[in-house]
Amino acid sequence: MRSNHNVFIPAVLAGWVLWVTLFFSACVPPTDHINANLHLGFNDADVKQVLQYQDRGMADSIYPYFLHKNPGVRYAAVKAFASIRSESSLDSVAKMLKDPVLEVRAMAAYALGQIGSTKAETPLIAAFTTQDTLSVNNMFNRQILEALGRCGSKTTLKNIASVVSYRDSDDELLMGQARSFYHFGQREIFDAAASSRAMELLSNAAISEAIRLQAAHYFGRFKEAVSPELVDRLINQLSIEDNPEIRMPLASAVARSAATGLDKKLIQLLTTEQDYRVKCNALRGFQNVELDSVKATIFNLIKDPNLHVAGLAAELIGRKGKKEDLYNYKALVTPEMDWRVKTKMYHSMMKLTPLFFTKFKNELAAEAKFYFSNATSPYEKAEWLSVLGDDPYQYLTLTSLYGKTTQPVERTAVIEALGQILQHPEFIKAYGSKYIEVKAYIVKLLVNLSKTGDAGNVAITSAILKEPKTGAKGFVTDTLWFETAKSRLKLPQDIESYNELLQARAFLFDSTYTAYKAAYSHPIDFNALALQGDSIEVIMKTTKGNITLLLFTDKAPGSVANFLELCQKDFYDNKFFHRVVPNFVVQAGCPRGDGYGGLNYTIRSELNLNYYLETGLLGMAHAGNHTESSQFFITHSPAPHLDGNYTIFGKVKEGMDVVHTLYQGDKIIDVIILKANK
Repeated sequence: MRSNHNVFIPAVLAGWVLWVTLFFSACVPPTDHINANLHLGFNDADVKQVLQYQDRGMADSIYPYFLHKNPGVRYAAVKAFASIRSESSLDSVAKMLKDPVLEVRAMAAYALGQIGSTKAETPLIAAFTTQDTLSVNNMFNRQILEALGRCGSKTTLKNIASVVSYRDSDDELLMGQARSFYHFGQREIFDAAASSRAMELLSNAAISEAIRLQAAHYFGRFKEAVSPELVDRLINQLSIEDNPEIRMPLASAVARSAATGLDKKLIQLLTTEQDYRVKCNALRGFQNVELDSVKATIFNLIKDPNLHVAGLAAELIGRKGKKEDLYNYKALVTPEMDWRVKTKMYHSMMKLTPLFFTKFKNELAAEAKFYFSNATSPYEKAEWLSVLGDDPYQYLTLTSLYGKTTQPVERTAVIEALGQILQHPEFIKAYGSKYIEVKAYIVKLLVNLSKTGDAGNVAITSAILKEPKTGAKGFVTDTLWFETAKSRLKLPQDIESYNELLQARAFLFDSTYTAYKAAYSHPIDFNALALQGDSIEVIMKTTKGNITLLLFTDKAPGSVANFLELCQKDFYDNKFFHRVVPNFVVQAGCPRGDGYGGLNYTIRSELNLNYYLETGLLGMAHAGNHTESSQFFITHSPAPHLDGNYTIFGKVKEGMDVVHTLYQGDKIIDVIILKANK
C-alpha cells in the first residue's frame, strides 16, 4: 500500500522537488539501513573519545569521526552536536543528512534542530524524503519535521500543517507533526491550520496515545493555539478522555478559555476528577470565570487533603477574590491547616487587602510575625517572611527579622520580600512624598547584602536591581558594590549568582556584559560506570518513603557518573526537597537548601533523543546549559517544554506514589546504589 508522504514544499524548493519527483520512479527503493548496533556505548574506545571531546566542547576534534567507517561512531559524533549546539557546526552537521545510515541521518536532523538556527531550514527541507512507499525513512522524516519546528518559518509551519494524508499507523510522521507544532509554539509562531491539524490528532482515538498527548500539550501550553472555534471541541474531548495525562493539558486549555457556561464545567471537573494533577492544572489555568460562581467549590478544595490542590486553591483566592470577602477567607484558616496552605491563604489575603484596611492588614502582619517566630521548618519561616513582603509597610520589620534568620532559605526570603515591596502596586501611594527616601533605603540595604558575597544574596539582589519594575536604576550610588560582590563569589559553583550580578551592573549602568561560561572541570569517570554495569538502579530513601530510580547510563554517562559519585560520598543524605511545584517537579540536591547552591565544578548538558513525555523522569537542574552540578528534579507528569534543554538521566521505576506526596521541606535520608545486572 502506498502512503502519500508528500509534505511541506516552500516555493523556493518547489522546482527542486518537481525535478526529483520526475527523475525517480514512483516507488523509491529503501535507503541503506545497516542492522548494526549503533548505540555502542562508552566501552567502545572511539565512542568514549567522542564523548570526552563532547564533554570538553571540542567540536573541531569531533568532525573527523563523521568519516568513521563504523556507523555507531558516526552516530555518537553527530549526537554530540545536539548538546554542543554551536551554530558554527551547522554546515558540517548538515552534510550528515546524507549519511548512508538512516539513524545517523535522523540524529543529524535532531542536532540541527537543537542548534536552532534559521539557516538549517533549507538543508532540512531538501533532505526530506517526499515519497517513501515502504515507510523506510519515517524516522528520519519525523526528526526533520521536529527540527523544522525549532528553526523553520511560518510558511513552513503552514506547509507542515497542510499534510493530512498520513495514515493512523504512521506514528513517526504524526509525532513529527505534533512536535513540530509544539516547537513552533515555543518560538511564538502559530497558524490556524496547525491548531486544526493538532485538534485532529488529539481527537483521533485510532492513533498512538503518545501523539495525542503531544498534541494536547500544544493546546495546554499555548493559549494562542486555542481559537474560539476549538474551545467546544476541547471541552468535549476533556469530558470523554480516559487518559489523565491527556486530561491535564486539556484542563489547562479549557480553564483559561472564555467558553459559555465554563463555571459549571469547571465545578464538575474540580468535584469529580480523581487525579490531583488534573485539578492542579485547572486551578492554575483558571482565568475567565468570576470566583463567586465557583466559590463553594474552591472553598472545599482549600480543605483538600492533597496539599498541592489545596495550595493552588488558596492561591486562586488571591487572583480572583474580592476585598469585600476578606473575613470569609479568614474564616477558612483553621489551626490544623498545614502551613503550606495557610501561608498561601495569608498571601492571598494580604494581596487583596487595600492600604486603607489598616486594622485588617496589621492583624495579618502581626499573625505572620507570630507564625514566623514559632515555626520550626526553615521553609515555613521563609513563607511567612514572604507574606510580609505583600505589605509595603513591612520593610523595617523585614530588615529587623533578617538578623533572626539562621538558614540561607530564610535570608533569601527576606531579600525577595523586600523586592516584592519595591514592586508593590501601591508602594508610592503608601509612602507619598517619602517613597523616594524609602526606596533609597531598601536599595542601599540590598546592595549591602549583596556585598557579603553570599550566593543567594547576590543572585536575588541582582535580580531585583535589574528589574525595571522596582525602579532601582539611579538609586545605586555605591561604585565599589559590584567589584566587592564579585570578588567574594566562588566560581564555578556560584555561576548563577555571578551572571545575575553581571546583568544587574549592565542594566544599572547602561553597559553590556558577556555571560561567564564555566570551563571544563569535571571529567566523566568511565571506569566507575563500567564497574556498575549497563543498568544501574538506586533507591532513594525519603521522609515519605522509598523511590527506586533507573539510571540511563548510555544516554547520559556524564550525569549518571556525577550522580553516582555524589551518592557514594553520601552527599544527598539529609538534603531537602527545596523546590516543589505542583504537577511539575520536585527538586533537591542544593547544599544550601535555597536553590542557589552548587559544587566547585560543573558538568555538561547531555541533550539527545530523550523526551519529557512521560511521568517520573529524572533530570538535571541548571542555570543555563552546561552549568549542572548537584541539583536534580523528578517530574510529576509529562513536561515537553523541557525537551532538548534539560538532561534526562533516569526515571522512576518504583515509588511514583511517594514522589507525588513530597512537599517542600521533606528530606532525602539516604541514596543506595543497587548492584546492577552486568
